[in-house]
Amino acid sequence: MNMNILTAALKYLAVFIFAVALLNGCKEANQVVVDDGNQPGDTGETSTFDGQIIDYISGSPIQSASVVVTGGPKELTLTTDTQGKFSGSFSLTSSINLTLLTAANGYLMDTTSLFLPKGKGVSVPIIQLSKQSTNSNPSGEPKSIWLNDLTSPVIGVKESGSEETARIVFEVQDSAGVPIDLTHTVDVSFRFGSHPNGGEVLDPPSVSTNNSGIAVVNLTSGFKAGVVQIIADIFHRGKKISSYPVAISIHGGLPDSAHFSIVPAAYNFPGWHIYNLHNAITALVGDKFSNPVRPSTSVYFSSTGGIIEGSALTNAQGIGSVDLISADPKPYHPVFGPGFATILAKTADENEKTLTREVVILFSGSPEVSVTPTSIDVPHAGFQNFTYYVQDLNGNPLSAGTSISVAIQGENVAGQGDLTLTLPDTQSRSWTQFSFLIYDTNDTVNVVKPVSAKISVDGPNGKAALLIGGSGH
Repeated sequence: MNMNILTAALKYLAVFIFAVALLNGCKEANQVVVDDGNQPGDTGETSTFDGQIIDYISGSPIQSASVVVTGGPKELTLTTDTQGKFSGSFSLTSSINLTLLTAANGYLMDTTSLFLPKGKGVSVPIIQLSKQSTNSNPSGEPKSIWLNDLTSPVIGVKESGSEETARIVFEVQDSAGVPIDLTHTVDVSFRFGSHPNGGEVLDPPSVSTNNSGIAVVNLTSGFKAGVVQIIADIFHRGKKISSYPVAISIHGGLPDSAHFSIVPAAYNFPGWHIYNLHNAITALVGDKFSNPVRPSTSVYFSSTGGIIEGSALTNAQGIGSVDLISADPKPYHPVFGPGFATILAKTADENEKTLTREVVILFSGSPEVSVTPTSIDVPHAGFQNFTYYVQDLNGNPLSAGTSISVAIQGENVAGQGDLTLTLPDTQSRSWTQFSFLIYDTNDTVNVVKPVSAKISVDGPNGKAALLIGGSGH
């Protein structure tokens, strides 16, 4: 071994042992010692530095790590707080180069160089410590790579307010499943499999494994939602070794006015006279890139009739639903009249502006039937027209699925027109008026015989019937 390298290594080891001993002595005395190297009569300017120490894999701060600072007027020994942060200062008459030796229990030591200008403050780049390998035996050559850890399987698109970066930890192992050590370190490169192609970034593009066979990459989202696949590759001795694709979901951003809709399960339901019926009101919410908004986006609802659940949280498809429940008060619309309620949905966009959508729902009542004329008189070899009405007490159409039939009874007569029909989901009063005719089927016989017509209604609103009678010739 080169003697200069050996001498330097022994020097750093001695400094570390001294630092740990000094730190332990301070802890036993329940006090903190900070020596900034200043002496009485110093006329230099104060220069400060601060930094943070985190775990290389998890990114979590490391508490009680020791930082031995050399190269200044005197050596400083610092200890990180609960956030992994440390700070120190010197009184300097000129700028200097410092060396920071960092150590923590269970981690490999790290050495960082720092230029400290006179009279200035400097932030040390974040120091990432790798854990010491727990393997007592040396590893073999790399044979496989697998997912060791993932900070989150879900992130949000840029400017969504959600976490935008996920940390993916891969581990390279030998044929016995032992993480490779530094002797067998390899470069691991990272690439996308399937991805939305919205500006996603993998950083760094490649990295060397540490003493535990670990390689870490960060995925930062772009402006499109979707599923991202991350693959790690090793090229060792002419052979490519790849990991199984790691899937991470990118969710959408905040609501956008052009991508906000609400729709009911039924535009017409029999809620005027039947209480505790439920009609689902669904909000469909997207962001400005046409992606579903991030999950658990709140949408708030109100109604001018009945009762409605106050809010809904969107799912992964940007969909959230509440129930409109038939109850008092009975709705009245200023334009459409009794039976019509306005449902209002609200959410907020990225500019904190309230977005609103509304839909009108008909609370229809029990069926009523009427017909004109009210008696039958079919002329010989002729016909008679009838107009009949099926509606609720407010003159509104009945609910979807309502069946209407007209049955004609009598000799030598038949009917034609709206004799059998089923109502759609409608609020239009054009679906309340119908017609039929009764005609003579035998123009050779002119005999008066009884004729009847029965109009029957059956559906969600209830049942009703009307019978009229008369004669045919």
